[in-house]
Amino acid sequence: MDRREERLARNELLFRDLNEQVEFVAKPVRPVADPSVYEFFCECSNVDCTLRLRLALATYEQVRSDSTQFIVAPGHELPEIEEVVSRTGEYQVVRKQGEAAAMAAASDRRA
Repeated sequence: MDRREERLARNELLFRDLNEQVEFVAKPVRPVADPSVYEFFCECSNVDCTLRLRLALATYEQVRSDSTQFIVAPGHELPEIEEVVSRTGEYQVVRKQGEAAAMAAASDRRA
C-alpha cells in the first residue's frame, strides 16, 4: 500500500470510530416509524465529507460484524482499496481489500 492509500484507509477508520459512538450519543432520526434508525457518518476516505446516512442500528451492526466493511454514500467508494458489496438508494457497503483490509481488521476495537 502506498502512502496515499494508507492515508485514505486511515481517514475511513476515523469515521468508523465516530460511528461506533452513535448508539450512545445520537438520537434516533425523527420523524420516522422505526426508532432504531440513526444518522451515521459516511465512512468514506474524504475527511471533508459531511454526509449522514440513514440506516437502522441493526443494519449498521450487521455491516460492522465484518471489520473490513464500511458504509459510504453512493459514489464515495474507492476502487483502489475496496469493492462495493451491496447498494441501497441511500448508502452502499464496501469491503476493504489487501493491505487496507489488514489495516481495518487490525484497528477494529471490537475484535
